[in-house]
Amino acid sequence: MVSPPASAQTAGGDQYPSKPVRVIVPYSPGGANDIFARTVITKAIAEFGQNTIVDNRAGGNTTIGTQLAARSAPDGYTLLTVDNAYVAAPGMQLNLPYDTLKDFTRITMMAATSPVLVVHPSLPVKSVTELIALAKVQPGRLTYGSTGSGTTGHLAFAQFNLVTGTKMIHVPYKGGAPQITALISGEVSMLMSVPASLLAQIKAGRMRAIAVSGAKRLPNLPDVPTLQESGVAVVVEAFWGLVAPAGTSAAIVGKLQEAIERSLKTPEMRARLDEMQFQLVGSTPARFDEFVQREVTRWIGVVKATGIKVD
Repeated sequence: MVSPPASAQTAGGDQYPSKPVRVIVPYSPGGANDIFARTVITKAIAEFGQNTIVDNRAGGNTTIGTQLAARSAPDGYTLLTVDNAYVAAPGMQLNLPYDTLKDFTRITMMAATSPVLVVHPSLPVKSVTELIALAKVQPGRLTYGSTGSGTTGHLAFAQFNLVTGTKMIHVPYKGGAPQITALISGEVSMLMSVPASLLAQIKAGRMRAIAVSGAKRLPNLPDVPTLQESGVAVVVEAFWGLVAPAGTSAAIVGKLQEAIERSLKTPEMRARLDEMQFQLVGSTPARFDEFVQREVTRWIGVVKATGIKVD
């Protein structure tokens, strides 16, 4: 393990940060991870009088950027944004080039939201009950899009199939825009995605919302029930968090968590999160670590039960 420089080891991390901080985003620019890096995290680092270097390292279902972060010095100057793919990877991929739990120190979950289950308007269903019934009389014919294997939409539908006994087919796309285009054109039957990317299309009638996968209904879609309310015991929420290489000092981790929480609570950030239907979290490192460990175990179980793989 690379030893942190002396400045990072000072009591309370008093001299941190003394230079720009690199934030690795394991996706191309433009997605939610990138937005959080360029707004919330950048603002938090600026509080200390330093700049943030956003380093987009897409590929390998997020493993390229994640591996790079895992191998970086644990000095607080390399951080990594994470989402649902981070906790799904141990179940989805054999021989990961890093250990999700052991090679990282969790800093904070920044925000979460409830994905929306939407169907093409031509699909003759207006409820989850009707969707299940249709899927059972047409096994293997209905398709669902996602932004890639191991992403929130893929995992949510995999568990949906498992719980309901349905067999709907996964069709992965390279990003949010392509999957939405595919649904609008009728190339796929349905998808689950974050509300910010779907609300305008739902309002325009290009897709129909029949459920949300989180624990609660969304303020902008108050009439759309949760999957649980629809009789399906599935709760899947999209989340975004920040981690550092294992061995990063508790003082630096605490300093970062507190700065990010302050950044999240500024009026402009609150307004932006509300606009995107994101729920502010700002969890402590301990609570985020508990969440990650629980989700890794959960998705390993789902993957084993369903046999889903990286496409």
